Amino acid sequence: MSHNLCALPKEQQERVEVEKAAAYAVWKERNGHLASAESEANQHQGELSRYFLEKVAFFKSR
Repeated sequence: MSHNLCALPKEQQERVEVEKAAAYAVWKERNGHLASAESEANQHQGELSRYFLEKVAFFKSR
């Protein structure tokens, strides 16, 4: 399955980037490169910060 991210609206592009960042933060935590994935939430502002934490919880549960 192939998706062109450039074709998405800017808001959806930002959410995809936040999801990728959350998955990477969880990976870093699991591999000892980061104490807490949640600590990276401050890199995002407002609603995106909340969305980041929501996605971190999702990826941690997998």
